[in-house]
Amino acid sequence: IYELLDEIMDFGYPQNLSPEILKLYITQEGVRSPFSSKPKDKPVPNATLQVTGAVGWRREGLSYKKNEVFLDIVESVNLLMSSKGNVLRCDVTGKVLMKCFLSGMPDLKLGLNDKIGLEKESEMKSRPAKSGKTIELD
Repeated sequence: IYELLDEIMDFGYPQNLSPEILKLYITQEGVRSPFSSKPKDKPVPNATLQVTGAVGWRREGLSYKKNEVFLDIVESVNLLMSSKGNVLRCDVTGKVLMKCFLSGMPDLKLGLNDKIGLEKESEMKSRPAKSGKTIELD
């Protein structure tokens, strides 16, 4: 059971929930101790070696004419104000959606700009230098 939990979770986040891959970890025979007096009939297969590199959600032999990746960034800004104009609650939520059309199993590394300054153009022109109202995203 501990080995199954170790495969399913990494640092508290679910990683591998594919039943086809997890079935390889469940065996009917017990594991013998090396100090057991009975000789081993046959070695117990190492499930970790069998599963390494297996991806249950991606078929083998996928091929596309163009290798493409599409990223959609969806953001939602919520603001709740009182009748007097006080901000009661505000938050920004977002998610990144990806559609992948890559052949085989390539490694894909994505990066974002280090810093992006967001400010209204009219405010930038009317104010000298920085006044502290720029939002920097890292």
